[in-house]
Amino acid sequence: MLPTWAYAKGDHSLFVNLFVGSRIDVGDVGGTPVEMVQITDYPWSGDVSMLVNPKEPTTFALHVRVPDRTTSALYTATPVVNGLARLTVNGTPMPFTVENGYAVIRREWTAGDRVAFELPLKVQRVLARDEVSATRGQVALRYGPIVYSAERADQPDVTGSLGRGALKVSWRRDLLGGVMTVDGHWADGSSFRAVPYYARMNRIDGPVRDFPIADGAIDPAGATVLQNAKASETSLVWLKV
Repeated sequence: MLPTWAYAKGDHSLFVNLFVGSRIDVGDVGGTPVEMVQITDYPWSGDVSMLVNPKEPTTFALHVRVPDRTTSALYTATPVVNGLARLTVNGTPMPFTVENGYAVIRREWTAGDRVAFELPLKVQRVLARDEVSATRGQVALRYGPIVYSAERADQPDVTGSLGRGALKVSWRRDLLGGVMTVDGHWADGSSFRAVPYYARMNRIDGPVRDFPIADGAIDPAGATVLQNAKASETSLVWLKV
């Protein structure tokens, strides 16, 4: 199903929805078969390069999705990171219009035409509105489209408050098959590390929860009272601030 998720077609139009290294025949566009080749390390890097390979020169509109990381009115992410940082065709800056969330390039395409652009990536702190009681006073971390989780495999305790200092990303080839970690400090000055949510709970056993549980709280099944909850937390997405 990946090709149908990555690309969609309209009348004399090709829509690029996913950014993933691939070589895919997308079928007939503008009257001729077209192959699309993507070269990228996204989401670890924001650089994306695409080769447009029509069998014969043809004119159609290429629609490149412009990410908007505003998920809903319930959440605010800082700093704001949206859009495309740049876009070129065959190395030349290309003016484009944005229509319904897509950057649109209309031109005649020939085999080997290269479209390149950059998706800006920064670590974002995500806060929910105070009306969401489960996340009040807590923050989640996101890098590009990926949400992160702090785990006790990387620090003695994950129930403290996250520091307000800068957060940076580091490529760790030796960790969890190769991931980008988010690194910084807890409020007490100790080292902080978070790993992508999809890779959580591969190095330590324990409860899997997204939110800190206070001592004395009722467990999700309602059967027992959790005691010493702080010691039992192993992996958290929402962190205290």
